[in-house]
Amino acid sequence: MTAALEVRCGTSVVGSVRVDDQGRFAFAYDPTWCARDDRFPVSLTLPLVSHEHVGGPAHTFFANLLPEGTARQAICARLGISPDNDFALLQAIGGECAGALSLVDPARRPADPDELGYEELQHKRLQSLVAEGAVPLLVGGPAIRLSLAGAQDKLPVALLDGRLHLPLNAAPSTHILKLPNPRFPHLPANEVFALGLARRLDFEVVHGELFTATDPPSLLVTRYDRIPSDDPWPARRLHQEDLCQATGLPPTRKYEAEGGLTLARAVTVIRDNVDRPLVDVPRVIAWQAYNIVLGNSDGHAKNLSILYSDDGVKVAPLYDLVSTREYKHLDRKLAMGVGGRQNPDEIGRTQWIELSRELRIGERVVLDMVAEVAQRSLDALPGWTREFRDSYGKQPILQTLPAAIAKRARRVLRSLGA
Repeated sequence: MTAALEVRCGTSVVGSVRVDDQGRFAFAYDPTWCARDDRFPVSLTLPLVSHEHVGGPAHTFFANLLPEGTARQAICARLGISPDNDFALLQAIGGECAGALSLVDPARRPADPDELGYEELQHKRLQSLVAEGAVPLLVGGPAIRLSLAGAQDKLPVALLDGRLHLPLNAAPSTHILKLPNPRFPHLPANEVFALGLARRLDFEVVHGELFTATDPPSLLVTRYDRIPSDDPWPARRLHQEDLCQATGLPPTRKYEAEGGLTLARAVTVIRDNVDRPLVDVPRVIAWQAYNIVLGNSDGHAKNLSILYSDDGVKVAPLYDLVSTREYKHLDRKLAMGVGGRQNPDEIGRTQWIELSRELRIGERVVLDMVAEVAQRSLDALPGWTREFRDSYGKQPILQTLPAAIAKRARRVLRSLGA
């Protein structure tokens, strides 16, 4: 195993991460990085200091870049890596992660722009991914080292001239392709519907579209941590971290019930660290209201991120919005509760007022915000349902999801006395 991995931002060396003789991750910033005018700490939990960060946040920050669940198990089995060996997995697939950072062997020199490339994903290969999962491609060769956190089969890709490509060497991706999942029928269509409705409520969300070149369709999402660029690559990476990384929590504690963040704590972390808290705090409260209306019980700490953009530090566009209540075998309790309740059917005026008190925000402000999300969802549903049908045909998700959202929105309004 490599003794250390170099942490890079583009071609610049940010620092290095290693495993010490006690099995702990140790991360140190490179002195040249600390001397730069454009330097930044890689995490709120890893400030720019001259000494090593050992254990704790040093491990959790980098572990949160890795896949989870069955996706992780499949990749580890293919590579012959123990599922709990975070460092070996980072070494294998850390070349294209979320945000601006990549983890590489120090002996591997940064690629020159003319060495970067993209391999077009032909239809036959795409269809084989749907049938077999993304693992064969994730480990398809020495030039392909791609890692995305989460439990879904998803692949970083670049959309060039209207066609999907696989990034090679250090080339950045521009989109994420989420493959269909046989355990959760019509999941891509579910997420496209949820994202589109959120956009009609004026949420800042990622752009997602149903990618019908695969059968069944996949989901193609524009990356919010990439911005278009012509020099020298088609995209430039932006730094970001999810709330598990920002608070030093491992991915196994992304849910409140597992010792993870409460909603009040998540809002407080955001309020204390973004440039415009008066904009971003209401966004997070409205996000939770929308999760309840949508029927999304998976709004956990890894589904909120802080983006370090050219416009400043802010909450990233919302992503991974899906109605989990469409799948009867999934837990209905919210990943983050409201006012001490995690069953969304038990959350009403009292619980939202309790949240307002925890956050020291006027109760009328919070209640009006929640009511507005529910009412605007009801108002936008008919038009968005027609538009979705016109774009993608009579997707099976339309038989149940719009009516279920409308029912939940009306329940929220009743529970508020609105």
